[in-house]
Amino acid sequence: MSATLLTDLPPLAAAATTLADASRAEMAPLDRALSQAPLGAFPLLEAAFGWQELRPSGWHRPAAATAIAQTSSPAAAARLASLLSTLTWANVVRTEREGLRVEVSAGAYNRITRALTGAWRSRTQLLSAPESRQAALGVWRMAMLTGGVDAHAGQLTVRASSPAAAQTLVAAAARLNMPAIADRPREGGHPVRLTGRAQVYQLLTEATGQR
Repeated sequence: MSATLLTDLPPLAAAATTLADASRAEMAPLDRALSQAPLGAFPLLEAAFGWQELRPSGWHRPAAATAIAQTSSPAAAARLASLLSTLTWANVVRTEREGLRVEVSAGAYNRITRALTGAWRSRTQLLSAPESRQAALGVWRMAMLTGGVDAHAGQLTVRASSPAAAQTLVAAAARLNMPAIADRPREGGHPVRLTGRAQVYQLLTEATGQR
């Protein structure tokens, strides 16, 4: 994140809570602000985007708790756990081999993944609804947490893990009346670029809830 854009951000509020083993003290200022933003009216769509980007690969034997996502980012893990807590118990656990895991109880796992799948499949409809500005902000908020932020003067780029996720970000940006372009795939993902200094500032301000 560039020094200019960090300076542009409004003052950040102090952390209200700490999730197990995902200390907010480890987070960069922008990550902390995104993680602590209000959940908004579409928490399930935001969670579904995070699940698509961070869900573990392969089959895992059910245990007392089952991972919905795994990541090296404390901010992404904390945000996803907060979003999932609107549906069920969710926790962040640090593991030696897999980094941070966002877990739900084994009994709730199938119900939660069905809900996330439904939200993801409905993303086009949700983003086209008249009141969907909050949905679009949620998608971009989670993308900045899961895909990182590469910011330069008047430009902000995140990386999505798939063409579908990249196109979802382009559609969400259009809903926000902000120009975004899905660039050619590169090693490490599918870059999506938002241009315009005023638009970048507006996105960061609204996504962090620091208006």
